[in-house]
Amino acid sequence: MKAQGLGNSPYSSLGMGEFYGDAYSDNTGMGQSGVSTSSGFQINNLNPALWVRNRFTTLDIGLVGQYKDVVSGSKKQTNAGGNLAYVSLAFPISPRWVMGVSLKPYTFVDYSNASVREVQGTQFVGIYNTTGKGGINKASLTTSYQVTKYLSLGLESSYFFGNVRKATEVSLVDRVVLESNADFSDEAVVSLNDRTTYNDIAFRAGAALRIPIKKENKLNLNLGASYSFGTTINADRTTTFEVTSNAFNIIDPDTLDNAVGGGLKTPNQLQVGGSLEWPFKLILSADFSYQQWSKYRSFANSNDGLNDVGRINVGAEYLPRFTSLNYFDLVRYRVGFSYGKTPYTIGNRDVNDASVSLGFTFPMGRGYQNFLSVALVGGQRGYTGGGMIRERYGRIVLGVTLLERWFVKQKID
Repeated sequence: MKAQGLGNSPYSSLGMGEFYGDAYSDNTGMGQSGVSTSSGFQINNLNPALWVRNRFTTLDIGLVGQYKDVVSGSKKQTNAGGNLAYVSLAFPISPRWVMGVSLKPYTFVDYSNASVREVQGTQFVGIYNTTGKGGINKASLTTSYQVTKYLSLGLESSYFFGNVRKATEVSLVDRVVLESNADFSDEAVVSLNDRTTYNDIAFRAGAALRIPIKKENKLNLNLGASYSFGTTINADRTTTFEVTSNAFNIIDPDTLDNAVGGGLKTPNQLQVGGSLEWPFKLILSADFSYQQWSKYRSFANSNDGLNDVGRINVGAEYLPRFTSLNYFDLVRYRVGFSYGKTPYTIGNRDVNDASVSLGFTFPMGRGYQNFLSVALVGGQRGYTGGGMIRERYGRIVLGVTLLERWFVKQKID
C-alpha cells in the first residue's frame, strides 16, 4: 500500500504524523463513537471484541477524502486529498467465534513549508524549503469470542509497515535577484534528505458487555473498552546530502547514515464507552479516550513536545422501521459530535479539535443485504493569532459493506 495523505498538514511534521483513526464509515457518522455497541451489519473496528457480532461473512471497504482550509497569521492555504480508508473481512468460525483481517493506513506525513532568512553580513538570503511525505500502514488479524451470553472479548494483532521521507533544501540567492522576481532556478541547492522505514507488530485488546434492561430484548445497556498497548516500532534511517543545480548534481550525493537502526516508541491508548440500544430502532452512544503522548519518543529519542490527550465522542443512530416496505424507513440515520485536545502545544496554548458529523447507511442489492454508507464531518483544529495554525476541514468517508454466508452446513429435510 502506498501511503497518501489528506492534504498538506503542518501538524504532521510532529510525532508520528496525522492519524486516520480506527472508525469506519458508520461510526464516523456517530462522532467516531461506538466502543460499546455494534449492529452486526457492519464491522465495528473501534473494539475488537465487537467483531463477534457479525454473524455473516462481512466485507467492508472504505474511501476517505478531505478538504482543508489552513490559516496562519496573514497566510492562507486550501488543499485536498484522499486515500483508501480501510479494507476488512470478518468471517464466523462458529456461532461464538469470529475472525477477521484488515488493511488500512495508520498515519500520514504530508507537509511543505517555505521561509526566507537573511544571511548576516552579506547581500544574500537563504531560501529554506522543508517537506515530508509518507506514512505508516497497518495490517491486522482480529479474533473475537463470545465468552458468555452477554460478554465478548477480542484481540487485534497488527503489523505496522511504511516509510517517511523528509527533506530540507537551502539555496542562497542574491537579494537583488529575489526582489526583482527574476528566475533563480539555476542557483545551487543544498539538500539534506532522510528516509525512515518502519516495521513491527503491536496489539490491541477489547471487551464488550451487553446487559438487557427490558425483557424480550427491547432495551440493552452496552459497556465496552479497548486498550492499545504501547510499543517500540523498529525503524531504519538513511540520510543523504547532495548539491544540485537545475536538478543536476554538482557533486556526487553523499550518504551520511546508511540504514541506521532505531525505534519509534508509541503511546498506549484507552477507550471506554457506554450506550443505550433499542434493537433495530435507536442507539445513543458516548465514549471517552485517553492517550499518553508524553511517553512518545521519536527516532532521535525526542518527545517533540507532545502531551497526553483526552477526547469525548457522542453519537446517535436511528432506524425508522426495520420491517417497513418503504425504502427510506430502512435507511439508518446518524449524527455525532467529537471534542478533545490534540498532542500539540503552540506558545503554551493547547491545540484543540472539535467536529460534528452526519451519517447515512443505504441498503442495496437483492434483499437489501448489502449497504452503502456515507459519513460527512466538519470541524476545526487550532486558532488564529499568537503563531497558531487554524485548520478548518470537511471530510467524507464512503463505505461499502457486502454480506454473505460462509461455513454454513447445508441441511436436507
